[in-house]
Amino acid sequence: MKYLFVTVDGGGNLQPALALAQRLRARDHDVRFMGGTSQRRAIEEAGFPFSRFATAPDIGLGDPSTSPVRDWEDDPDTVFAALCDHVWFGPAAAFGRDVRDELEREPCDGILIDYFLPGAVAGAEAAGVPVAVLWHTTFGEWPVWNRGLPALNQARGELGLSALEDVYDQYRRASRVLVATFEEFDFALERVTMPSNVGHVGPQFADMAGLGLPKGSRREPPLVLVSLSTSYQGQEDLLRRVVQAVAELPVHALVTTGFKVSFDGPVPENVELRSWVPHEDVLADASLVITHAGLGTVMAAIGHGVPLLCLPMGRDQHGNAARVEALGIGRSLADSASPHQIAAAALDVLADDRIASRAAALAESVAVEARHDEAVHQLEALVRR
Repeated sequence: MKYLFVTVDGGGNLQPALALAQRLRARDHDVRFMGGTSQRRAIEEAGFPFSRFATAPDIGLGDPSTSPVRDWEDDPDTVFAALCDHVWFGPAAAFGRDVRDELEREPCDGILIDYFLPGAVAGAEAAGVPVAVLWHTTFGEWPVWNRGLPALNQARGELGLSALEDVYDQYRRASRVLVATFEEFDFALERVTMPSNVGHVGPQFADMAGLGLPKGSRREPPLVLVSLSTSYQGQEDLLRRVVQAVAELPVHALVTTGFKVSFDGPVPENVELRSWVPHEDVLADASLVITHAGLGTVMAAIGHGVPLLCLPMGRDQHGNAARVEALGIGRSLADSASPHQIAAAALDVLADDRIASRAAALAESVAVEARHDEAVHQLEALVRR
């Protein structure tokens, strides 16, 4: 079967799409990607064909020099308006045309689209291709999104589609909505009845078989992974404070900066600094993850049974950090915390056997679900139907 994956540079949203594509390929399906220029390298290095959007804007939310959304310096209302204007709804017609034209140029059996691109979903609907939507955060239907309804309806009209009364009607029409987390983690289940086409498919990794396996003894001194987002959020000062904090601890810290952040402080002897490292390469040996609480990092830590110390900076991170605390698998601090406060909290988490046991138990539970590989089965069923 042939699949087209449509994505956009939104930070951690590419990783679950790539992981799912790799598992589809392992089952002898063909997968190609359509996305932004900044995503080309990662996609092609993973071995997938890539085509750039023909007319839609080349959005790079992770690059401070080009990003139209500057959440590290603007207030939330300004950030939301920028996302509406530059990502979600303003360019919806262009994304819709590009996806429709791509499907006419090279047909496929099924299409997976990042939920940040409602225009692309409309384009696939116009082309008559079975659509699955990848929801790379916890699930939600936020009424404020209807501020973008006029732009989305204009895009749908240009594609010959009927107007909507609610932005989310379009997602409810999709064959499937795949939420890349597990039900216990998702706040939405406590508040709303999920649409019938929405399903939680768990964290997405290239190798689902490695999740939840017994790790044996962790390293001595303990290995601490520090990961503060691969996309830019003005995290330089927080990164310096975290490095100062782990310098006080009897640990070895692997600190990943991301490709857009320059670390200009002293590097302590117990700190190893890298721009990026695949989480699955180090989490089996890690005893703690200190993170901004992006969903990808949180899911990776949960999948490997590693406790968390969360320092949320914005976006969906405060909700993720709150869920980490509610599940008893870590702690959360304000991103303004001092090095001493961060060091004290890290020591508390490292010494708390209850947190460690809850993290290990949750990893085993997630692993049982992961081995069913619901996301792959849903995509295969999408085409069969």
